Amino acid sequence: MGYSENRVNQRDITADGDVVGRDKYINIDRRKSQVDGWLEKLNKELSEKPEFREFVDSLQYYLKKYEYDGIKGLKGKLEASDRGSAYLKALRKKEAFAKLLEDWRSFPSAQEIIAYFLSRIDSCFEAHIEPLLGIASNDEIDRAIDRHLVQPVLEEMGTGPFMLNSTHVNGMIYWLAEQCYVRWHQ
Repeated sequence: MGYSENRVNQRDITADGDVVGRDKYINIDRRKSQVDGWLEKLNKELSEKPEFREFVDSLQYYLKKYEYDGIKGLKGKLEASDRGSAYLKALRKKEAFAKLLEDWRSFPSAQEIIAYFLSRIDSCFEAHIEPLLGIASNDEIDRAIDRHLVQPVLEEMGTGPFMLNSTHVNGMIYWLAEQCYVRWHQ
C-alpha cells in the first residue's frame, strides 16, 4: 500500500466552510469550567466598570490568618523549614500576587477566580506536599510544588483579560504561607 492512496489535491478549490484534506476532529462536548464562566462574567464586569470594593465570601476565608502551628508569617515558615535564604525572593513573589489581588479587587469574578485557585493550592498542598515534609529534600519538594500546584493552575487558567503567570502562582503559595495556610515544616 503506497502513500498515493491518501493524497488529496486542494489546488484551486473554494468552500463556504472549512477545507479539510483528510480527517477533521471537532470537540463539541467541551463543558465550560468554573474559570471559563468567571472569565465571561469578568468581561461583562470590565465593560460595566463596577464600583465593588469588598471581597467576595470565598476569598474572605483566606484573608483571615489561621495561625495553627505557632509559627507566624512567611519569614517564620521559611526559617522553620531551612528555607530562610529564599525569603527575599519569596517576599517579592508574594507582593506580586498581593498587587494582582488589589488590582482586581473591583471585580467579583476576578476575586472568585483567585479564591478558586487559592483553594485549589491549599488543598493540593495538603494532599501532595505535606506528606513529603521531613522526608524529601527541599529540591524534591520544590519540584512537587511545581508539578502539583503551579503547572495545573497555569494549565487551567485559560485566557482572557485576567491572566496568571508562574510568579503569581508562586506568590499565591507564599501569600498562603503568610496567612498560615501552608507550611514547609513538620
